[in-house]
Amino acid sequence: MYNYNSLWRTMKERGITTYSLINHYKISSHTMSNIRHNENITMETLHKLCQILHCQASDVVEITFSEEEDIYYREIRERKW
Repeated sequence: MYNYNSLWRTMKERGITTYSLINHYKISSHTMSNIRHNENITMETLHKLCQILHCQASDVVEITFSEEEDIYYREIRERKW
């Protein structure tokens, strides 16, 4: 799951609004909708946001895993191949 809370904090710190991302920096309103709904964005968009905000990817998005994903990937890591 994607969490963009860090993006909203970074935008506030930098004085960048959603309006300016859409109208001045040409980030699409569809992309902003994806961000508002914690959905995925492209690496290209992530890179562009980092350039605009002069930040790192971790200042834009946090990736978290559901309990089911944690269990699944833990089991894979523990397998003896």
